Amino acid sequence: MSIVAVRNGFGLRIRWTLLSAAGLAGGLIAALALGAPIQAVVGMMLVTPILTAMVGAIFGTSQWILLRRRLASARWWIPASAAGLGLGLALGVVLVEQTGRAITGGQVHVATLGSLPRALSLMVVGLVSGTALGAAQWLVLRSRRTVARSWFLMSALGLGSALLIASLATDLLFGGLRSPLGLAGFVLVAGLVAGAATSKTLVSLTEPAV
Repeated sequence: MSIVAVRNGFGLRIRWTLLSAAGLAGGLIAALALGAPIQAVVGMMLVTPILTAMVGAIFGTSQWILLRRRLASARWWIPASAAGLGLGLALGVVLVEQTGRAITGGQVHVATLGSLPRALSLMVVGLVSGTALGAAQWLVLRSRRTVARSWFLMSALGLGSALLIASLATDLLFGGLRSPLGLAGFVLVAGLVAGAATSKTLVSLTEPAV
């Protein structure tokens, strides 16, 4: 591989990571900001799937910016991301809440947990979300079988590790999730880790299909 190709691949990975970070951060912040107004309109039953799908759509849009000229089926990337991440986040949160309820006998709020229990809970949310997101995006990538398989795995592991690392880093560097600085640090770190996890596989999309 030539030096130019290596340099171009590295630049692509950096852009993908930064765009993914911006998309995930923007999606999570938008969901937090619009949660109460949307709930007032649609009610508690519908607000969660709407907000999680919003996160997925914004995340997918940020990635689509780089994919639109590199992937023939890129037009499906945004709806696939909205559906996959929307479903995954909702399922992950329900799983953590119900597991916590079964263990403690009461309602569990992730933000009020201690550092390690919160990080592990968010890791579970990330693993479930990343699996659902990876499955949905796999459908878009399925014509590139090798890339699709790697993408599914790295999406699941990447988002799980992203939320775990972001939670621990937020406690260590920003004083926890309850402050605006902590929330900003969490979404930024999570987005950077999640984007970096799939960035290497992304480079394969620029190579000829075999």
